[in-house]
Amino acid sequence: MFSKGFSIALIASQVLLGISVSLGSNDSYAKQDRFPQRIITLAPHLTELVDAAGGTDRLVSVSAFSNLPESVKQLPITSDARSIDLEKMKSLRPDLIIYWRGGTSESQIQSIKKTFNKGVQFISVQPKKLSDIANDIETIGKALGTDSIAKKNAGALRSKIVELSTKQQNTNQKNTSVRKVRVFYQVWAQPLMTLNQDHIIGDIIQLCGGEQLFASEKVLVPAVSREAVIKANPEIIFTAVDSSKMKTDWSMWSSFPQLVATKNKAFIDLDGDIISRPSPRIMQGAEKICAEINKVR
Repeated sequence: MFSKGFSIALIASQVLLGISVSLGSNDSYAKQDRFPQRIITLAPHLTELVDAAGGTDRLVSVSAFSNLPESVKQLPITSDARSIDLEKMKSLRPDLIIYWRGGTSESQIQSIKKTFNKGVQFISVQPKKLSDIANDIETIGKALGTDSIAKKNAGALRSKIVELSTKQQNTNQKNTSVRKVRVFYQVWAQPLMTLNQDHIIGDIIQLCGGEQLFASEKVLVPAVSREAVIKANPEIIFTAVDSSKMKTDWSMWSSFPQLVATKNKAFIDLDGDIISRPSPRIMQGAEKICAEINKVR
């Protein structure tokens, strides 16, 4: 299970934005005699991207909390949100390592690249839009030589994004009092943290017709005060939890009857697996956010 703690650690470390493909002098596609056959991923959603690109059978190691597809639960774990087991990675003899730029510290990445200074390809991804996930799948598919599978799954994801966007537009057309709903996304309660507009969840909130509070903050994961949130008066508040079975203690907000979110009883737990991972299944989280925003509009 992709724990909230793991997702928050990754979110909090994201400081570089946009998709990036990192290829060292040893990593050029043109110089490859064959496609990579032994892949290591450094975050759970990267494992899911490899699966979408058609390369699951080439994975030799994944990060902690990787759980999709089911078969990856049996693979060795060589990383988590805070650490990398370089010796174990070396023993697995990878020829491709995929990492999340901003999710793995730059010092750790440099240590990995220094350890595998020959014969290993590196791909880094950092999506900030839903559509970027499809691009990531195609990038990995190109590296693996599985373009047809990757393009098919990337196309299916793009179709889902368009479908959800169209559904929202149709909902708005039927509603004569269309307006943006004030949304607060709570990353963490203590300290109180949220996200700015450059995070992929900001893209989802915008697609769903929400006005993301603190969107203009310069830091990707800014700390905010409870007083500031109360003043902004959100109409709905979201947070991610470890699993759909867990419930958040919302008393820090529900104790303020003047909040519109309190009046709406709009305190929403989201399963971290379907909202905190920039992989195809984030669309489940996006659909949930849209549905809940539409309820309070």
